[in-house]
Amino acid sequence: MTDLGFIVKMVIYKCRELGNPVTETLAAYVAQTTLNKRTGKFYLESTITEDEAKKLVNKTIKRLQKIDSASLNTIKLQIGYDSAYVRQEVQRQQNITNLSHESNRLIDEIVSFEPRSGNDFEGITLLYKKIYNYLLYKNKQHIIGNYSSIQLTSAISNTIEREVAAALESVLPRAGLRPFVSLTTPEKVAQLCELSNIVIGIRLFNRDIGKGGVGLESFTEIINHNARNLINELNHEVAEIMEQSDKYTMYFNVLAELQNPGSPQQIEVYKEELTYKRQFLIYILELKSDVQISESNIENLQQKYQKEISDLKNLIGNKSSIPKDQVYPKFDSLSQIYSQLLEEKNLAILRKELFKVLLEFKDKMTNHLPENLVRESKGLYMEKANKMRQIEEHIAQNMESSRLANDVLRLMPNSTPDFMHIPLDFLGFCLVNIVESGLLMPGKPNLGVFKYKEKYCVFSDELTIDRFINHPDKYLNDVVERCRRKPELIHLLKMQDHFPDASLSALLQGKDGLHPLFSISAPLMVDKGLETPTHFIEKHIEPNYYWNEWDLRKKALQMANIRKKITVSIQTELSNFRIDNETQVWLPKEGSTNTGINASTNTQLPKQYITSLRDKSIQ
Repeated sequence: MTDLGFIVKMVIYKCRELGNPVTETLAAYVAQTTLNKRTGKFYLESTITEDEAKKLVNKTIKRLQKIDSASLNTIKLQIGYDSAYVRQEVQRQQNITNLSHESNRLIDEIVSFEPRSGNDFEGITLLYKKIYNYLLYKNKQHIIGNYSSIQLTSAISNTIEREVAAALESVLPRAGLRPFVSLTTPEKVAQLCELSNIVIGIRLFNRDIGKGGVGLESFTEIINHNARNLINELNHEVAEIMEQSDKYTMYFNVLAELQNPGSPQQIEVYKEELTYKRQFLIYILELKSDVQISESNIENLQQKYQKEISDLKNLIGNKSSIPKDQVYPKFDSLSQIYSQLLEEKNLAILRKELFKVLLEFKDKMTNHLPENLVRESKGLYMEKANKMRQIEEHIAQNMESSRLANDVLRLMPNSTPDFMHIPLDFLGFCLVNIVESGLLMPGKPNLGVFKYKEKYCVFSDELTIDRFINHPDKYLNDVVERCRRKPELIHLLKMQDHFPDASLSALLQGKDGLHPLFSISAPLMVDKGLETPTHFIEKHIEPNYYWNEWDLRKKALQMANIRKKITVSIQTELSNFRIDNETQVWLPKEGSTNTGINASTNTQLPKQYITSLRDKSIQ
């Protein structure tokens, strides 16, 4: 009964009976963050009894039944968004692993294959076919392993096969495989990767000029993908949520000056609603930051891609022959840029899905702060805003970095290098407000960043600064206790190190095998040791040493007998052209003389005479 797995099952079963089903992750996290008032810690931070386990189940169910609670909705938001992110990341990594596994298998087949000789026609042909299959897989991988709108039909597949065969024949003809066979294994792998990029680059160039590249998404389709409009939607959501958060911030800034701020229960609801908005805004800003980085990468890749295409068009033109050392590096670079563009496009699609998850939780956001209080708070806040701004500007310009009481170091913008890059703890919220009232009020770096025990804190005003300087250890310890009473702050303020058993990231990774739904993520690492002897026993054994006289005589007779043997080989019709036979002979010395000889011949030329040609009377 005291086992967490059994407690989670009981909670899920009871909630289903009450008509409010919950997920295993939500039930587990709420159970792990339920406070035991007797000990002042979470129930599961220590060993519990059967009675305490029953109380834990009842309290967990009671918390989960508060459907309208902004505090519970914040936890649901954290679990829903982070679990969606984990699933996407696991699926993406699994997809990459599967594609890489098949690619590595094909490379291993090519590298491990060795023809019997350079004249092995069948072996060279088989190797050429293996290389072709590898290149064909790499070209189809852009359709299989990406969120592509192109469907791999038989017609497209046949066209890709013809284009890959033509490109392979032009880059690496079959006769050029003999030098490839003589390369080392790392050289072969490098050559295959380069060959794959060159072939894809050729097909990309052909697609750009309208003469091939079937199955490859065009550059225009990637650049103008619908997911790239996400930045505009994120900007709209950021502006809307910040406007709502500012209303609550102004209300709490002038809470003491309001005539009728509301009951303590209502004020507590307003605090929880502000926490929900802060968490939602944090996720939106993180997503926006990722999208902005991706947009910057796409713009840089776009310029590089267009430059490579332009250079190739200028190099090739209408020429019948082009130097390989000029165009092949361009094709290689073009293929790498294209792969990076596809990866950025796929990430944009995944971020679009994450944004849809956030929009679903936006519908659960409540706004119970009355408009009359908003208007009254805004009027009071604007009156004191100018005075506060002038004080902050004066402090930022005139105050220098200094060491204060209790070893607290105050860092100011005008005297601290890289001030804007200081990592703020507690996400830049005022630590004093968190501890004293559980309120998430943004700190003001213009008043200084306060370093104490490797913690960098900012505060909302001079009053909270003085309180922290007087009791820094108290506030650093009390913030942990505040997170125990408000578990949604653990993940929001990045306090997982103080609550390793109640960490949401550990929960989503399936820590200790308790949550198999999320155990597909990265495995947890453990330290293992192996015991070895301090001093190894050295053995000096000569395997060719013979101490027995008869063994030596036997070895001598064998060697003498081998010297009188000759090697005879027979080649038949079946073994013809299947083995290489080599013989070693002593060529005879050349024997010749070089003497000077003068000789001539006197050839007799035969002559024929015909008689009785002249008349006798004439004679």
